[in-house]
Amino acid sequence: MKKPILFIIAIISIIVSLSIVQVTVSNNLSTTGVDLAKIEEEISFYKKENTVLKEKLLVSSSLDNIASKAAELGFIEEKTRVFLSKPPLAKR
Repeated sequence: MKKPILFIIAIISIIVSLSIVQVTVSNNLSTTGVDLAKIEEEISFYKKENTVLKEKLLVSSSLDNIASKAAELGFIEEKTRVFLSKPPLAKR
């Protein structure tokens, strides 16, 4: 008679302990999901910010922009003429 009662008590205790483990794991997974969502949101924000900064870098490093800033600072482009005193080496 005692064997079936011990077996039932063992089964019930296993069920209760596994239920507690399941609740604990589910709780941890739910909070991990919230943290993961926050991290993905930050990644999205930083990707957008990197795109904007890359665009600003490309605009500021363009030759037209550099030439206009150089003109504002007083740099001028001198066009010097080069004269050759001897005839070119390759002659037909």
